[in-house]
Amino acid sequence: MTDINELRGLQSRQHVLMAELQHRTRNLLSVVQSIANQTIRSSRSLEKFGIQFGSRLRALSRVQGLLARVEDQDIDLHALVKAELAAHSGGELDSKKIIVTGPAVALPPSAAQALGLALHELVTNAVKYGALAQPTGKLEVTWDVKPTQPTANVDLRWRESGVSMPSPESPKRRGYGSELIERALPYQLGAKTKLDFEPDGVRCEILVPVPME
Repeated sequence: MTDINELRGLQSRQHVLMAELQHRTRNLLSVVQSIANQTIRSSRSLEKFGIQFGSRLRALSRVQGLLARVEDQDIDLHALVKAELAAHSGGELDSKKIIVTGPAVALPPSAAQALGLALHELVTNAVKYGALAQPTGKLEVTWDVKPTQPTANVDLRWRESGVSMPSPESPKRRGYGSELIERALPYQLGAKTKLDFEPDGVRCEILVPVPME
C-alpha cells in the first residue's frame, strides 16, 4: 500500500526544487552573458579577453562552490573574502600584509555572487599593481553591520596602503572592475559604493542591504 499524502508531498517538493534549479540556472547564464559582454568591451585583444573571461568565470565558480557546501544557501562574508584572497595567493595569506576582520554575515546567493565578482576585481588589481604586488603594500578588508530599517546594511571597506601609485597626470582607463563596483552593484543590489585611487593605494567602500534574522 502507498501513502498517497506522502507521495504527493514528495512530488510537490520535487516540483519546487526543479523550479528553483531552473531559476538559478537562468540567473547564472545571465551573469555569464553579462560578464562576457562587459569583458569584450574592455578587452584590447582576443587573447586578453580569453585570460580575463576565464579568470572571472573561475571567480564565479568559487562562489558557486561555496553555495554548494552550505545547506541554507547563504554564504558567510568572511569565507567569501578569504576564498578570493586565497585563490590569488597560492592558498597562503600573509598576515603581515593582509588583515581581514568583521562579524559573521550571511549573504544571500545574489549578493554573494555580485560581491564575489567585485572582490575578484579588487584582488586582481592588488595582485597586479597594488598592495599585493609591492613589498611595502598592505591590505585591510573590514566590515560591520549597520542595523538600519527596514533592512540592515553591511559596510564593507577595502583599504590598500604603502602602494606607489601612478602619477595623477597618468591617463586612467575605467575598466570592467570599476563599472562593476560603481554601476552594477548599485543596480543589482541597491548598494552604495565608493571607489577611490588614493596616492598610497586603492580605497573601496560597499554598503549593501542584507536581510538579517
